Amino acid sequence: MASAFVVFASRYNVAVEDAYVLPALFERTAQKVGMSASALLSRATFDCALGEYLADCARKVAASDKAAL
Repeated sequence: MASAFVVFASRYNVAVEDAYVLPALFERTAQKVGMSASALLSRATFDCALGEYLADCARKVAASDKAAL
C-alpha cells in the first residue's frame, strides 16, 4: 500500500514532508465512511474531487502538527 500512497501524493502534489499523515488520514476517514483504507485510497486516487479534498486535509493536518511543535 506504500506505493499507492506515493502515487496519490504525486498526483495531488502532497509534499514529501506532509505525506507522513496520509496513512492515518486514510485509516480514520475510511472508518468514518465504512470502507477499507485501501479502497478509499484507490477511489481518492482516481476521483479528482475526493483526492483534492483529502490532499488538502493532509496538508492542513501536517501544518497543524508543525505549528504544535
